[in-house]
Amino acid sequence: MTALILDVLVVGTIATIMTYAGRLLGPAPKHEGDGNIPYETGVRPIEHAEEKISVLYWKFAVLFVVFDVDLALLFPWALSRPHLTLLSVLSVTLFVLITALMVAYFWAKGVLECR
Repeated sequence: MTALILDVLVVGTIATIMTYAGRLLGPAPKHEGDGNIPYETGVRPIEHAEEKISVLYWKFAVLFVVFDVDLALLFPWALSRPHLTLLSVLSVTLFVLITALMVAYFWAKGVLECR
């Protein structure tokens, strides 16, 4: 039990030292101008981050995620195709058929239109 407590203390101390070592030993940050504005590309933001994103963007983002997950599920199946049984082939065929019916339904409803 004492070995466990000692281990937790040593690991906690090392983690704390590593967490704050950069702040203690490194140079002080210089925040000049836009130093406090978060950005990723090196380009100043042209509008506030709180601005709303259009529904069209979210619609295509959700469709991309849905079909990306479908492809992620189909990829291992395609790699193991020679070793599959009839039941597994039928189940994947049903999965692809349901996905195709979803696409047909979305298309008929006009969800895939760029308006």
